[in-house]
This record gives sequence, structure tokens and C-alpha cells, in this order.
Amino acid sequence: MTSALSKNLQQTRQQKLKQISEQSDWDLIIIGGGITGAGILKLASQSGLKALLLEQKDFAWGSSSRSSKMVHGGLRYIAEGQVKLTRESVHERQRLLRDAQGLVNKQSFVLSHYARQFPWPWIFNLLLWIYDRFAGKKQHQYYSKENYPYLVPGIELKNSIGGTQFVDAMTDDARLVLRLIQEAQQKGAQAINYTQVTELLKEKGQVVGVIACPQENQQKMQLKAKVVVNATGAWSNQLFAESEQPVQLRPLRGSHLIVASWRLPVASAISVAHPQDKRPVQIFPWQNVTVIGTTDVEHSHGLSSEPRISQSEYDYLLACVAHQFPNAKLTDKDIISTFAGVRPVIDSGTSVAPSKEKREHSLWKIPGLISVAGGKLTTFHLIAKQVLTQVMNELQPSKKTRDIDLDFAVFESCENLPKLSLSAPVAEHLAACYGGLAAELIAQIEPRLFSPVGYSRNLWAQLIWAVKYEQVVHLDDLLLRRTRVGNLLPDGGLNEIQKIKHLCFEFLPWDETQWQQEIERYRNIWMSCYSLPERQRF
Repeated sequence: MTSALSKNLQQTRQQKLKQISEQSDWDLIIIGGGITGAGILKLASQSGLKALLLEQKDFAWGSSSRSSKMVHGGLRYIAEGQVKLTRESVHERQRLLRDAQGLVNKQSFVLSHYARQFPWPWIFNLLLWIYDRFAGKKQHQYYSKENYPYLVPGIELKNSIGGTQFVDAMTDDARLVLRLIQEAQQKGAQAINYTQVTELLKEKGQVVGVIACPQENQQKMQLKAKVVVNATGAWSNQLFAESEQPVQLRPLRGSHLIVASWRLPVASAISVAHPQDKRPVQIFPWQNVTVIGTTDVEHSHGLSSEPRISQSEYDYLLACVAHQFPNAKLTDKDIISTFAGVRPVIDSGTSVAPSKEKREHSLWKIPGLISVAGGKLTTFHLIAKQVLTQVMNELQPSKKTRDIDLDFAVFESCENLPKLSLSAPVAEHLAACYGGLAAELIAQIEPRLFSPVGYSRNLWAQLIWAVKYEQVVHLDDLLLRRTRVGNLLPDGGLNEIQKIKHLCFEFLPWDETQWQQEIERYRNIWMSCYSLPERQRF
């Protein structure tokens, strides 16, 4: 059978680097392999541009694999007067529910109401009426004190006056990034990870390309492009001298806990006003576990190393669970893993609390270079359209902005999956994660491998696909971003490591020495950044 995979997807890393270094006329080079860069790459490929994405670490390594997984309109932004941001976010949520069906899914949310505690039911339901108007349909309902416990068993009922249910959406943020990149490569774009841009190339004051260094050999590549886009998020200012930095970024860390679903079973995402500071924390179902988060604190550590949860954040989140679910009695032994991410928030310069900073994005330009930072996971496609409009104006200055048509679907449709003995949920899961490539995945891999890894939603077949076609360079790429085995299973999934080793040896150019190095690297990363804070490990 002839493979439907593009040449770009089938290349080895060495072949990719060779092609990239020899290409002399890129239309567009994108720096940054998170959700923003991936969205721009996908839209550029749909527009027929010769586009390249360069990522200094791994795809989705930063904020885009460590978010709260929520595709939402930002209900609280209405109360803060950011109506435009909320309207845009709700519209983008609806677009993703349509175009990314299965990867972005509707999720029930609930908020408990208590006597003498804001927000009161009438004002919260008024906000939801506006929220639902943006979506074009009513999706909220108030439950009385008598009926609310049936919706959220185990919830704190002291002083309860009921609760409200509404609808937003949830996703796997890293898989969202990978699907965008793979579909862009299918359309001719190129992308490579672990290749750092160290310098901008300039001629007569205009940016005309970049100097990039692959991790393995540090041989500098001079890559020319008509336009360069800086989509590195919290790292955006690192390409500029301090005197050139036009936007001040405020790195804010958000951290989460993961516990087994049986220890804290929830069907809805529960929005909790934390007893200490009244800011919202979510307790929600995701990938067969329960997630608790997020925090919102200053990230004062360097951006080159992986962020990690602090002891104070850990205690803060456990206190929130104890407040809302007093009978759960979670302890350190219940925590499967943690994760922390750094948000690329634009600093307003007003010294407001972290959770009060606005989440709007910002674009700025110097000749040949467009930079973008800030924004939300939900609005990545909107941001990509705004950036691509600027890019097309640079490439086709005679065309007016209104003549540029960028109204493409976010994802390609998935049709005609092979008729194998896959259950409907498994087939739908693959279609959601890989779109049109799902048929190729199913055709290539033995049916016996379409079984889950432990209790996770990830299949053994997905690990095989990842090591064959998704540029896995390190073991943590495979277990923390291509799949979520390292987040979801105890001890980072190391109980399954012998089976994983077999797959890696079959499809990756690793020998025993490198395998031992990868195991040590992965253990160190997981223990320091995905386990409990150091004081609570023993």
C-alpha cells in the first residue's frame, strides 16, 4: 500500500536538517513550537507559503503542554470589563468544538453558591446569560440546594444555597500542538525541534533570516526568509537587546496536582473560590484522572530550566480541595504527579496581582520581524490569523488586508477510517488526535497494539507512531508530550519502561548506552519537575 504520509513527515532528523540548511528562500520562518507558533505554521501552510518552524527545545515543551487544558471564553473577564476578549474567546471555543471535534470537547462546569459569599446566583447567572449569548445558545442552569448535591456528590454543603452549571471545553494541549504541526507538514511546511535560534540576521537594519544551531552538533545554519515571526511566548524578549524590548513580559507560573479519579471523582469541572484569597481554582476530570489547579504566582526562576511546583503552591491547592471536599482527606500519597507552566503574560506595569493581569495578546513589528506574545490557548487561531495577515501584507504589499482570505478550517477532516476491530471510542480517539493521519496510523500498526497503556487514554499504537513520525529526540518527549503516560501513571510510567524500551529500540537509533542516559535524564526531570515538592517526597 502506498503511504499517504508526506515526505516531510517521513524524514529522519538528519534529512530534515539537511533540507532546512539547503533551502535558501523561505517565505516565513517561525521561532517557537508552542500553540501560537504551531497555529501560525498551520495557517501558513494552508496559505501556500514556504514555511519553517524552529523550536529550541521540544514542541509544546513550555506553556503549551502545562496549561490548565481549558478551551474557554474566560467568564471572569466579563466581570473585569474585558468583554471583547470574552466574545472573541467564546467564538474561538465554538470554532474549535466544530473543527477539532474529539480533541476539543464540551465540558460541564459548576460553581457552588453559599450564603453571604460572592457571586450570588442572580449575578452569576446574569454573566452566564451574556456568555451564552456570545455562543448563540443557552447552556447554563441553576440548581437548588436540594438538587445540587446530585450534580456534585461530596461537595461542601454548609451554608449552601445551590449551584450553577454551565458549559466550556477541554483539550489535550500538547496533542493540539502536535496535530497542527503534523497537518502543516502534510501540506509542505517544515518543522524541527531542539534547534535554537541564537541570532537574527539583519541587512540594512531589516531582519532577513536567522542563525540556528541544532542541539546535536551546534553547527550554525544561516537561514534566509522574507519574514520572521517570533512566537516564543515568555521567551520573546530573549532575541532582543534590553534596549530594544518593546513589550515587558511578566512570567507567571501556574501549577497543578494530579490524583486518581477514584480518590476525587468529579464529572464536572468545579470552580472553587479559594478560602485564602477567593481567586478561582478548578477541580476537573481529564484523561481518566482528576486535576487540581491552577495557581497564579510570579515565576522568578530562569526560563531555560523546567518550571516546578513550589511547596507553597502545593499546600495552597491541597487546602482548596480540603475546603470544597472536606471528606476527601487527600494526602501526599494520593498525588500521582504535578506539573507547572509559565504563562507569557504582558506586564501592564500597574503592579496588580498576578491573577488580575489581562490575558490579551500583543503584536509588534520591526522591519522583517513580527513578534507576538500573551493571549490564551483558546485564541491561538485568531492570533495566527492576525499574524498571517501581517505576514501577507509584508509579502504582498500591493494587496489590501481585506483581500487576504485566511478563513480556513483549523483542522483537516477525518474520513474513511479502515474497518478494523476497533471500538468506537478508540476510533474516535485516534480521529481526534491525528485527523486525516488516523487512517495511516491504523493501517500501519497491528490491531493488538490498540490497547491502553495502564489506565491512561494513550494507546501503545500511539507510542509507536510517535517514535516513527513525531521527532522524538528524548524519552521525556515521548512520555510527557507525545503521550501523557508520564503525567498520568504513578512514578512517571516507569512500571511500563521495559515495553517502552522495546519500542524505542525498534524505531529510534538508540543503543544501550544512550538508553541508560535517557532513563537517567527522564528520572531526573520527572522527580524534580513532575513529582511532589522536595520536602514532601519522602
